[in-house]
Amino acid sequence: MIEYVFGLAVRAIIIDDDDKILILKRSMDSKTNPGKWELPGGKVDQGEPFDQALIREVEEETGLTISLDTVVGASQQNLPLIRAVHIIMSGKIVGGELKISSEHEGYAWEFFENLNDYELADWLEYFIKGSQKQDDEVEKEEGSEGSLSNTVIKTLGASVDRLWGKR
Repeated sequence: MIEYVFGLAVRAIIIDDDDKILILKRSMDSKTNPGKWELPGGKVDQGEPFDQALIREVEEETGLTISLDTVVGASQQNLPLIRAVHIIMSGKIVGGELKISSEHEGYAWEFFENLNDYELADWLEYFIKGSQKQDDEVEKEEGSEGSLSNTVIKTLGASVDRLWGKR
């Protein structure tokens, strides 16, 4: 039996003024997810706080400086010997100019509901499908606008409730 090592990755949901999410297309030369679309972010270095790693990774990959708001979810990616756990946080742009690194060959600003139109990294596809499925099961709060942050937070809440057997 193969023993897996768990690795930590961090990802940012960055939303523009039109409520679109920034996604990046991996270079075809990438070892993982070549040519697939993903959220900005990457690996956490040993001994590095994960929030600082996310701020660093976003700046390296996009040239943007962000501030972080909240954890919105997590996803897992099974690689040959590593299970990468992706912590997904929401962030706001506080500076910089968008310029992607050589790790990526494209970017797009897209509405959450249209992300399935892209060939996504498996961990992101799993997160989105899980979010949509869970969101269908969660009643909207009275007066809710149904924004991405409300949807994801409720989705995470629904996941926790299910783990504790409340649903």
